[in-house]
Amino acid sequence: MESLVKNMNMVQLIFDLQAGLKFAFWNRMSIAHDTKLAQTEPSPTEFTIGHNVGSKGEVDKVMEQAKKAGATITVEANDTFWGVYSDYFQDPDGHLWEVVWNPQWDITE
Repeated sequence: MESLVKNMNMVQLIFDLQAGLKFAFWNRMSIAHDTKLAQTEPSPTEFTIGHNVGSKGEVDKVMEQAKKAGATITVEANDTFWGVYSDYFQDPDGHLWEVVWNPQWDITE
């Protein structure tokens, strides 16, 4: 199943791959805005790796694990205007991750 979300000039295409795994496309400008990082060439805003979890507490737990592993936090965990709780970090190799809890998605192990 796929869905298309339009919000504030952002277009997102989401594909459900399997339980708890989704593949989403965002435009670069939206990623740069959402992560509060400048859009440059080459840029970590080319794509993000999303890690969906089952609760706000799990978002916070993954963030702590990322910090301990040497990640750079770009956005602290917060409730977003579109109804999810998420944060962003860059891993030591520069890859940009979003850890997110969406109350509308059922995450099963």
